[in-house]
Amino acid sequence: RVTGITLNTERYEADVTMSIDKRYQFPKDTFANIRTSGLLGEQYIGLLPGGEDAMLKDGDEVKKTQSAMVLEDMVGKFLYDKAASGGDAK
Repeated sequence: RVTGITLNTERYEADVTMSIDKRYQFPKDTFANIRTSGLLGEQYIGLLPGGEDAMLKDGDEVKKTQSAMVLEDMVGKFLYDKAASGGDAK
């Protein structure tokens, strides 16, 4: 569960704090990305476990992350690329 989001003004990136149930253990090299449930659904953080033996502990940071894909950006890029190529379907 996400418990806090702040802006890191030095890196201009979001710092996200989350709480993970102690029943679930994740390696220190876990990869976190923002996922969307369905086409227009709510967002959540997906955790992909790595292969390290050491597990994340309270206060640790997940270093490997990926931002969410924004549907509007993808559609805009697709339309721009189509317009730039003349709309030809080859």
